[in-house]
Amino acid sequence: MADVVDSQQDGRAEAARAAVSAARREDTELCARLVFRVSRNELRRAGITTPAVLYDELKQVFWNADEGVTLGDHLSVGFGVVDRRRQVRAFAERHAVEPKNVLAKAYEREYGFSAGVAAIWLDLFAEPADVSVSEWLGVKSIEHPADVPVSCSEVPGRDNVECKALTLEDFLARELADQICDVGLVRRRFAFEFPGEQPETLDRGIDAAGYYEDHGLLFQEGDAPNGHFTRLLAAHPSFAKGETGFENAVWQHPAFRYVLRQALSDHRVLAYEDDSYISFTRLHDVLGLRMADVESYASTVCIDAREGEPFTIASLRASGATVHPLYGLDMPDDFYEGLLDVAGLFRSCTLAGIKVFVVGGEGRFSAADLIEWVVARHEGIERDDLPRLLASDFGIACPAPLLTTTVHNSDVYYDDIGDAYYSSMEAWKREARNELA
Repeated sequence: MADVVDSQQDGRAEAARAAVSAARREDTELCARLVFRVSRNELRRAGITTPAVLYDELKQVFWNADEGVTLGDHLSVGFGVVDRRRQVRAFAERHAVEPKNVLAKAYEREYGFSAGVAAIWLDLFAEPADVSVSEWLGVKSIEHPADVPVSCSEVPGRDNVECKALTLEDFLARELADQICDVGLVRRRFAFEFPGEQPETLDRGIDAAGYYEDHGLLFQEGDAPNGHFTRLLAAHPSFAKGETGFENAVWQHPAFRYVLRQALSDHRVLAYEDDSYISFTRLHDVLGLRMADVESYASTVCIDAREGEPFTIASLRASGATVHPLYGLDMPDDFYEGLLDVAGLFRSCTLAGIKVFVVGGEGRFSAADLIEWVVARHEGIERDDLPRLLASDFGIACPAPLLTTTVHNSDVYYDDIGDAYYSSMEAWKREARNELA
């Protein structure tokens, strides 16, 4: 019987590898739905009946293999060097004249991800890369007034001799065209336009124009930064650090961080991936998200999770411990992690990019604490079994160097003869005495 089971497993693994090879596109992220569609008949004959089952099989096949295949959220299967931002932007550029809803459907056809998810990614990643903070924050774009000459460098084919000299007043009228500006950008442009002038000249001009500098940004006198940033968040259905409008000067401003924390705490803005965020309104319009579901998610998880037992979003889903309407949105794990982070009901740590949470207890919870908990639950675990246990129980694919460092920083005891981990030397001694008895 065991031979039959092994044969079936080998057949599934072989079919999954063949499907990946058939769909593979270098440096491209595909959804397992598309991979499944390409080889549907062969996969079904091998017992792989859905894209989700295929994805689970691929996790077993590729979790510890250096074959240029990476697995991510939304049943993502990536080949080679994957850059979602680059891929989405390149796709949007190829379909520049199409409406966003049409574009999302086209993305679904080409890469397999759902149109709803594609629409959100287009919001997050496909905005034009403008360089002026004034252009994205104001309701109107900066335009050169008819009586204000542009720089000679901005007029192709014009000789410097033919261009009217740009005065400091003209420069400031062009650059300080709204209520907030990136002072670093203004200074760089000033140095380019007026190579012989001292920076103090610009500072005096900025003061005379009624602007003040605050944490790398210029604001109009009489207006507080909080109001600007509140309008900024309200005007963007989704955004990410480094996107147009959310450059470092804005992201690092303490008033922006305060406004963002406030928006997160009352769920007007929801954490998405890494440094990406999306408004509740956008998710409601695209995916039918309800505010009641958002507000109940963290408390539901807190009630269902066992006190003192670490968990990840992946392990929650796999165990079926928490059934919640938000899981039907098919959002990436980072989205649900963000909601748990904001709730303040859990202690957490990060290992290999995956958030691990725990209910109850005092003080800080670290990656070393996680390793200690896993080893204590599986006394005498062999060293090679620890990464497999983290992958199967928590969905954490931890690189060997990082895992070695984390173990070293923990209180785990390593038996170099048996090549196994114990929660303490006393636990190892008890195990040794039992073996000798």
